[in-house]
Amino acid sequence: MHFKKHILAALIVVASYSHGSPVGAASFDCTKTDLAADEKTICENRALNDQDVRMATTFDIVTQLMAMGARDELKTQQSEWLKHRQTCAADVACLTTAYDERMKKLSEAFLNINRPL
Repeated sequence: MHFKKHILAALIVVASYSHGSPVGAASFDCTKTDLAADEKTICENRALNDQDVRMATTFDIVTQLMAMGARDELKTQQSEWLKHRQTCAADVACLTTAYDERMKKLSEAFLNINRPL
């Protein structure tokens, strides 16, 4: 179990360096003028921006490693999480908590890959 956690951490670090653009967060374009309040706050806050990069990278890795049949559920959960994130608006504490909770769920999903049903 600990081995899988180390693998996920290494994959996130490597992918984070090759994933994002130099401006903004990995999962959306910070240069757009019509950003929602949560997106604007993430773009303006380095710690949140970094959390967004890690979350987007982790989501991409876990999605690719999951069986095809499980991917739709993960994508649905991600869409629901994005709606929840929007309710935080410009509240940095709320956004930080939302990212922490999502990363926990994605890490759990990674640890459960290839487990028998």
